[in-house]
Amino acid sequence: MAEEQNKPAHVKYEIKLKGHLDTKWSEWLYDMAITHENDGTTTLYGPLPDQAALHNILLKIRDLNLTLINVHKMENSNLDQLESKDEPQTKI
Repeated sequence: MAEEQNKPAHVKYEIKLKGHLDTKWSEWLYDMAITHENDGTTTLYGPLPDQAALHNILLKIRDLNLTLINVHKMENSNLDQLESKDEPQTKI
């Protein structure tokens, strides 16, 4: 149990930007997934180790002169829904 308390609690975030950001920036943005939406926006999604990492990404977005639309911290119930979509469904 003590080991679980020492592990960093990665929290997943969804960040929406105006325009389509090239996927080559993923590594520079803590390997967040980059998805181009049909409405002309980009969604960044993934776990971040701490608040400092989130602030670092927001600074990079500012430095790239990108328009920030939304930052959403994913709650546990939202995480379960998103992760279950990624996993293949197996029927027994």
